[in-house]
Amino acid sequence: MTAVKPEPHGDRGFNAPPANDELRIDFQWLHQLAEDREKRSAEVLERAVRVGVKALQGLKGPLEEAKDIEDTSAATWLKSISDLESRAKPTRTIVGVVGNTGAGKSSVISAVLDEERLLATNCMRACTASPTEISYNYSNDPDELYRAEVEFITAAEWLKELQDLYSDLLDGNGEVSRESSNEDSEAGIAYAKIKAVYPRLVKETMPRHNPVELVNDPRVRIVLGTTRKLRATTAGDLYRQLQSYVDSKEKNADKSIEYWPLIKVVRIYTKASVLSSGVCLVDLPGVQDSNAARAAVAANYMKACTGLWIVAPITRAVDDKTAKTLLGDTFKRQLKYDGAYSAVTFICSKTDDISVTEAVESLNLEQRVSAYEAQIDSKDDEIKKLKKKIRELKDEEGAATEIVDVLDEERDKWETLLDKLDKGEEVYDPSEDQQTKKRKRADKPRGSRKRRNNDHTDSDTGSGSDTGSDEDDSDADMSDSSDKENSAPKPARKPLTREEVESKIASIKEERKQTRAGLADIRAKEKETKTLIKEIDSEKKNLESEVKAICIQGRNEYSRAAIKKDFAMGIKELDQETAIEEDEENFDPDVDLRDYDKVAETLPVFCVSSRAFQKLSGRLVRDKFNSAGFRSLEETEVPQLQAHAQKLTENGRAASCRRFLADLSQLLNSLSMWATNDGTRSNLTDSEKRAEEKHLRKRLYQMDQELGDVVKETMNSLKEALAENIYEIFERYLPAAAENAVPTATGWGAHRDAGGLFWATYKATCRRNGVYSGASGPRDFNAELIEPIYTPLSTSWERTFQRRLPAVLKNFAKSTKLLLETFHREATMRAQERGNNHQGIAMLSHQLQSHAQKVSELPDLLNEVIQDLQRDANRNFTPTIQAQMERAYVGCYEERGPGSYKRMKDLMVGHVQANRMTMFQAATGEVQNQLDVMCREIRKRLQNETEDLQDILGRDYLAALIGAEVAGRKGLPRAERALRAEMVPLLQTTDPKFGPVVRGEPEEPEKVEEPEELKDENAAGENLFVAPGHGSNEADPLAEDHDATMMDASIADTSVVDTSMVDAPPPSSAPTETPTIKAEPVQPAPMLSGNQFSAAAVQPAEHAVTHDHAAPVQPLVEPAQLPTGPSSTAAAPPQLPRPLQPLQPPQAGSATPEAAQAVSVAHERGRAATAAPEASGIVDGVSQPQRAATAGPDPISNIKREPLDKDEMFTSFCTERDPDSDDEDEGSTATEGEDDEDDASSSDEDSSRAPSVDLTLVKPEPADQ
Repeated sequence: MTAVKPEPHGDRGFNAPPANDELRIDFQWLHQLAEDREKRSAEVLERAVRVGVKALQGLKGPLEEAKDIEDTSAATWLKSISDLESRAKPTRTIVGVVGNTGAGKSSVISAVLDEERLLATNCMRACTASPTEISYNYSNDPDELYRAEVEFITAAEWLKELQDLYSDLLDGNGEVSRESSNEDSEAGIAYAKIKAVYPRLVKETMPRHNPVELVNDPRVRIVLGTTRKLRATTAGDLYRQLQSYVDSKEKNADKSIEYWPLIKVVRIYTKASVLSSGVCLVDLPGVQDSNAARAAVAANYMKACTGLWIVAPITRAVDDKTAKTLLGDTFKRQLKYDGAYSAVTFICSKTDDISVTEAVESLNLEQRVSAYEAQIDSKDDEIKKLKKKIRELKDEEGAATEIVDVLDEERDKWETLLDKLDKGEEVYDPSEDQQTKKRKRADKPRGSRKRRNNDHTDSDTGSGSDTGSDEDDSDADMSDSSDKENSAPKPARKPLTREEVESKIASIKEERKQTRAGLADIRAKEKETKTLIKEIDSEKKNLESEVKAICIQGRNEYSRAAIKKDFAMGIKELDQETAIEEDEENFDPDVDLRDYDKVAETLPVFCVSSRAFQKLSGRLVRDKFNSAGFRSLEETEVPQLQAHAQKLTENGRAASCRRFLADLSQLLNSLSMWATNDGTRSNLTDSEKRAEEKHLRKRLYQMDQELGDVVKETMNSLKEALAENIYEIFERYLPAAAENAVPTATGWGAHRDAGGLFWATYKATCRRNGVYSGASGPRDFNAELIEPIYTPLSTSWERTFQRRLPAVLKNFAKSTKLLLETFHREATMRAQERGNNHQGIAMLSHQLQSHAQKVSELPDLLNEVIQDLQRDANRNFTPTIQAQMERAYVGCYEERGPGSYKRMKDLMVGHVQANRMTMFQAATGEVQNQLDVMCREIRKRLQNETEDLQDILGRDYLAALIGAEVAGRKGLPRAERALRAEMVPLLQTTDPKFGPVVRGEPEEPEKVEEPEELKDENAAGENLFVAPGHGSNEADPLAEDHDATMMDASIADTSVVDTSMVDAPPPSSAPTETPTIKAEPVQPAPMLSGNQFSAAAVQPAEHAVTHDHAAPVQPLVEPAQLPTGPSSTAAAPPQLPRPLQPLQPPQAGSATPEAAQAVSVAHERGRAATAAPEASGIVDGVSQPQRAATAGPDPISNIKREPLDKDEMFTSFCTERDPDSDDEDEGSTATEGEDDEDDASSSDEDSSRAPSVDLTLVKPEPADQ
């Protein structure tokens, strides 16, 4: 690199070098991505994030090497890079799927996942028993293309549920209740659950066992609190494995344990494309689960859901007001509190279940289907005619077949005659005998058929009655004699010749041939007619399918519009109800409280057919399902639902990427200003520096005060909004809640016709702290008590957190950006007036844009925090009431014997009467405390953001405008200067990496290269040096495993995995034939002096292991662990010298002259460390590659050095630089003034001199070494 020659300029120091030699670092491509004015897709921004993460890893190399040097800022920059890398994690979008019994949730989810059957269901229970989470499978193991985790409840949770179940099962006498035989009763449900887990128990013995004893059953205890892991290569295999856990057995003949009552949550991991964007589908059973642990998991999933899919059969959606009644008021009000109306998606399932006749009539589709129906009728007429023709052909075929049979018989007779002729017998025409017999039969009286048969039998066998035979003979004789007497003489019969017989046979055959030809023609016509009927019938079915498709699409459109309208009207009714309770006198029903048309338009509704989608996809082979009415996959609307699921993640993914890119742009700008400021480019005198620094620091202090005022004003606005819209509502409705509490509690024990509860249900509800879902439906005593406050508060709560607080945060961002612009303008004004330091001002302008972008993203980020915390707060009403009511619940549950139900009701009403005001004050106070915690969190985050902004402003503006880090000193530390010089070329090559992303060029796949096996140990030592961040296996934050569930301890408890229950053995248990070492990123080993290298023994042959596809990895050895004496040579661990990573070839205007000299000196040092041993090509018995011969003697090859620690090595490395430098040498006694004079006088002379080595720090080696 060409050295920049300083030019004197009087007492004002040095002018900046010419513009073409300035170290320019631009980030134009990155700035475009960070600003994202074109609103790029999430995929493009995610690609930019991946490029940014790799760029950060590439910058960490020099910083890692210098992080332990006190005089450098490497550690600070490394921390900033690590913090930014941690924010590159992709977002995860949770979509909850809810629906009533038989709604088809599991079928819809399986279709969305493009699997025939993946979610395990229970054949005895229509609804899913435990939450099931389905996420993308990031595992690359071919044996676990499908994975699952079944997490069981803990022993304490099962003990609590067993106590509740025994309370429901046993009656007042401690025996099993007679109601246990009713499966829908509380006792029946309790008995079914206990029997499932403990199949050997019978009703008679159940009372003799207590819950503690049952929990400690070894077969049950071994699974409680554990997680069983499953894996499979096919979806069907995983389904069968899961089914064994969640399915209940109708006839448990083998008395095996059933796990479904013990399951807390099931997690499934699959490679479905719909999940690859970060979507996590959660099949929720509902929050009214009888198991408290599962109910808590479901409730926390609901709280964390980004989207909510509500599944219902379309047959219900056709009815009026379905969408309003599908969701209960409590559920809709919770959506209102959470601001989650926009997250709702309706899914109408089972669209293939339709009656065409009813649909045509109810949807007025006669005109649309009339033409098709006319064609269908025409096809029916054609089919009828063709079927009639087939019947006629059948008749003809039968007649022809009979003729053929007769001809066959005739041919047989004549062929018999021909055989007789061959034997010499005379034969006669059979037709003459037949005619004679016919005449005799006509003359002879005919008896019954039975008589004739008997006569024929008797004549053949010669048996029978003699009398009958004689009579017959006599009759025959008389008849014959009479015939002979009365008839004319019979002409003589002419025998047949062979020619006549053969001619007759040929005639019969010809006639038979013609008849069979006609028969074949008849059958061909029949076959052709049948084919024609099939074609017409197929056309008819296509027409019917068209009619069915019209009906399905018509019903879909009708249902879609009805659901949108009814959902909006349901919200409107809820809003009006709240408005009436808030201010009934001023309520105006004609004034809409929100844009309900917009609510209806923006509600996504999908009408899907899971079975049709599966059938058209080639699945459901065993099911005889008719997919008529669906001509393509798109008409099932499952592909549209899949696209909708992926789209749900786009906004969050894009926002997260933009925040990361803005932070990256800000960090790289700061790094560039730091790296290009070597302390020699200021054109200010020391006095001017101090004056400018004082002015700038004063302005920075003023900026700090202004930012603090903005934060204070923002927090005041937040608290004011909460006080006006939340806390005042508390005070206003506390008396009303206290007044309604006693009537509410009394109503629980009223007659069942008046809405009261059956005594067993009342007791079961008290046993579960007021929350129970039994045969009579879900009940929550705590929610009913707080309802007079909770209902009117919903509108104000929504208005506060969905409009007021976001507006306050936007005002904060607006004020902060205005302060930034003012500060930048005033801070750079003097530099602009002087007309110099254009590059520094330009970089500060880019940095200002990065600051503005980050501040613009801040309101959305803080609003996410507010939404999470407010959801926690609005769910604290009922838990606090529950805690206040605990004494009453326990007392009611413990009541036994006659009159216990009356005592329970009296106790409940008395407790509510005595504590009605304090319980509501406690509930509202707890919510207010939670909101105060939210305010403190927002204040903390705002202060952190402004403090970080203030620190960056101070660092960047002082460095760019003044060079404040060198003010008051002569120069930067040499280590810091060398580090900055090494960072410049790395920063210059960063921005071009973002160019292909902006230009939309295709992304090149990453090349994974296997390290080649090295030939000798020295080559291995050189090649094993990998700068941190450049390793092929370096962890990528974007590739972080997503399999770990996002839900924290508040959603799903962390449980211990029982290794004995894991189906697949752990990797360590598998037999290993050949050890394999994978190439891992290797940290650079510390540089060693010549003596240290010679003292370290090379790895002995007996320790060498040859591995396929893996380079031998040397262990890292700290300098303190190296041997120092000859006696320890053999026992020392092997360690090879690490050569310094060379810099890129110098380019004009890309780095400082010091960098080139530092590289040259480092190269010479590396040669000096091993020069003597390498002269013969042998180092400690190991063959070394020969170096190229040099033209002259090596000036430093014979210098012996003592071992240096890291700091000394880096400092020594930095001292060996161009004598033209104005830095003062640490080992020199010259004064600063003398240095200046030397630099000024010898600059021209030394510019052409070869780099020299400052040997002032090289100490002679002790004699004993």
